Amino acid sequence: MHRVNAGFTLLAPIHEDLVDAAKALLRDLNADQTRLPFAESTTTHFATITVIPAQHYNDTPLPATLLFATSFCGPVRAHTSEVVRIMGAGLRQIFAHCEGFDAACADDELEDWMLAHRHGDTFYSGMQHLSPLDVRRHHELRAAIEAYLDERESSGSASEVRRDIQEFVTSRSDLAWAREPFAPTFGAWFAFNWRQLAIEAAVAMLLACTVLRWFVASPVLGVVVCAGWLAVLAFVLLVIVMVLNIRDAEDRQTYVSARPSDARARELAATQLRPVINEFTLAGPIKEEGLLRPLFLRIGLWVIGRVFDGFPGLPYIDGTRIPTVATARWIVADGGRRVMFISNYTNDGEPYVRDFIETHAGAMRINLSFGFGAGFPNTRWILWRGALERPNEYLYSLAENQLETQFWYGPYRDISIDNIVVNRRIREGLFAEMTEDEARAWLQLL
Repeated sequence: MHRVNAGFTLLAPIHEDLVDAAKALLRDLNADQTRLPFAESTTTHFATITVIPAQHYNDTPLPATLLFATSFCGPVRAHTSEVVRIMGAGLRQIFAHCEGFDAACADDELEDWMLAHRHGDTFYSGMQHLSPLDVRRHHELRAAIEAYLDERESSGSASEVRRDIQEFVTSRSDLAWAREPFAPTFGAWFAFNWRQLAIEAAVAMLLACTVLRWFVASPVLGVVVCAGWLAVLAFVLLVIVMVLNIRDAEDRQTYVSARPSDARARELAATQLRPVINEFTLAGPIKEEGLLRPLFLRIGLWVIGRVFDGFPGLPYIDGTRIPTVATARWIVADGGRRVMFISNYTNDGEPYVRDFIETHAGAMRINLSFGFGAGFPNTRWILWRGALERPNEYLYSLAENQLETQFWYGPYRDISIDNIVVNRRIREGLFAEMTEDEARAWLQLL
């Protein structure tokens, strides 16, 4: 079974008279996580469960909604089956606050309900092809090797020291797993890349058919080429219309978030003080100006998702790594009228969100991914101005839309994402073929 990381996002409206009860239950479950034992799950990296309050987009009410979001590895069916088996009673207790849920349902019905309420998201993971067991094992492997090196008299070449480490690991029965193959299988590679491969195949087919059309007189081929390029032209025209509509809306924007009160700032800071990895949840309506904003936002985040993953064979779009982020996701809900964001990250809140605007390119990416949220400073042509020129207002908009996370499960509270990545590189290189220079670079990871 593959270890591809993905996000399971469930959204379900909550009965109006049960909103406070749902919040109270989630806080109780957070205080005693044995009642919702994600720690027993072999597929769950992180879990966020919280109530998104009722809000408004223009005159349209956005209902109070339960957000249930896990970052998991492996097939989605295996993940949902596992969490239902482990914590079905607790899940029923939570979902009983949602409209249309039958708390007396059987396990297979509960699983079907969860899958039926799964919502699309744009998901990023800095731990691709890692399971929770991998993360813990890699951490233990590094600790064991470093303890061995502390006790050993260092001598010899890098290759000789590395051979000693290999012999040490081989001698430990509890580390026997470190000799097993670790590289993702073809099936895992395909499960991760199938969307990008489909895009590449469609583009390659259209180009091939266009060239072939010059040499082969085929009415069918002509129809395929014509339809393909008309679809491309229609999409380009749609993007142009959306961008022009948003450009007009940018000049009409009036509301920008104000500086939060000191009490509000202290309240938010108090939720971001865990030693290594923290979590936050943002949710709010998008800007009211611009009829086509909801459609552009959904298309834009879908494109961002493909860039996050990278395209096989294209070195200039080979995926994105965000050094401080373990997992993150953007969710466009309520017909594009509301956007949500969840992040599990290293450091505390303010340095983390400031990291993204330290560079010109970073601030432009923030304009694209957060600039449609209500209260975000005015952008220009979507990418310019905004956080580039008004970074404080960008921070104020985050503070305005940050919510209390009533339940959060995060098992790696003493391991930063940087260490998770380095630990993986140590495991991958432990028994790999290396030159002396490569062995020296590998030892520097320890």
